[in-house]
Amino acid sequence: MVNYDLRIEKQQLFGAEKIAIAANANETISLRFHFDASWRIFDTKAAIFRTAQNKYYIIEIKSSSATVPWEVLTVDHDFELSVIGYDGAAVLTAGKVDIKVVSSLLPDDCKTFSPTETLFDRFKQDSIAEAYKKYEDEIDSLKYAYEKKIVEMGTKINEANENTKNVEKSKNEEIAKIKQDHAEEVHSLNEEIADINKTLAAAQIKADNWDLVDAAMADKTRSNYAPWTGGTKEYKLPFFNTKNMEYLAAGNFDGNVTELGLDLSSATTLQSMFSQKASLRRIELRNTDKITSLTSGFSNSTALREVLLGNLTSCTSLKDTFYGDTSLEKVTFGENSKIIDFSHAFSGCIALREINGEINLIVSRTVVGMFENCTSLEKVSFAENSIYGDLDLGPCKQLSRESMLKIFDDTVLNSDRKLTLSRYAFDNNFPSADEQTEIKNKLAEKKWSLVLV
Repeated sequence: MVNYDLRIEKQQLFGAEKIAIAANANETISLRFHFDASWRIFDTKAAIFRTAQNKYYIIEIKSSSATVPWEVLTVDHDFELSVIGYDGAAVLTAGKVDIKVVSSLLPDDCKTFSPTETLFDRFKQDSIAEAYKKYEDEIDSLKYAYEKKIVEMGTKINEANENTKNVEKSKNEEIAKIKQDHAEEVHSLNEEIADINKTLAAAQIKADNWDLVDAAMADKTRSNYAPWTGGTKEYKLPFFNTKNMEYLAAGNFDGNVTELGLDLSSATTLQSMFSQKASLRRIELRNTDKITSLTSGFSNSTALREVLLGNLTSCTSLKDTFYGDTSLEKVTFGENSKIIDFSHAFSGCIALREINGEINLIVSRTVVGMFENCTSLEKVSFAENSIYGDLDLGPCKQLSRESMLKIFDDTVLNSDRKLTLSRYAFDNNFPSADEQTEIKNKLAEKKWSLVLV
């Protein structure tokens, strides 16, 4: 067994660039992981392998080691590796890295064709066995009841058949009655099941929309100013009609809200509105056309994962809007052509993977620290021909090829401007020296310089 050592510090993998694994190696390659203190709380860890054909294999890490599945080594294409840790209440992931696979001269009898058992395969098998064991007695009972019913019906039919021809009519009537009774019983059961399903559906709708709200309200000190404060239990408001409220303050909602949807037809500012909400995970804002500022709007809400914003046609500031949101993964924008200040807008969003909608920099005056520490960002798009000032995307090591190509196209002719990108992301997306030279030349024609960090 050949062991390769990798270090995992916080949410990054180190040492992959030193590894080159021979293709077709059969159960001879093991990755040995050295975790820092932030991973020691997790009872279970797994390695996630992604092949060049976009297939995933999830292998449990035991004694800090995992064997590389033979499927990812069948051809000499690099594979992608990441790590996940979980303990039933919390999850931590490490950023993806590529591991090189090189051609080998191993004979065919060294190859394996039986599938590798992944973590999900084991879970699936355990779940099937557990479910079968749970319902085995119930299935046997139903079989017995069915067989007993068949025997009873057979007995009655036999009794009827024993009658003479003189009572043929009576026999037929008896058989018909048995069938009719059975049909009525089935019909009655079906009606009962339908009624139960209706009740369950109604209860589910009520639970989704009101149960958590009712429980939270029962635990709150109510007031006309801040009706959603003063409680101790988590609650969610998937859609809350606030379209007539012109002024919203940070104190309107306490730190126990987990999901929130608001109509902001009359509101003009959300400055610091959802800052430091400890439990808030998802928020959707509609009719945001009158909002003029989102300064620190969602900052330091460390549980927040997704934000959906409407059109920001009046908004001029996105300063510190998502600052320090370490769990944020996805943001969706509407129109935003009047924003002047983008400084530190996404600073510290280490889990942010995608920004949907186009960011418009056409009137922006400052973008300092806009993507600071956004090490997981893969997708971001800017409005056409709106990038005219220095732009720093250096921390974005996972930025996709598509996002980069769009950025190159949307830079406009200007003098002495700098576009800063991650060297790691640039080299991964454009490995050819000719392609890199072509990109740099096109930027130079617009009087831009490419800085790789």
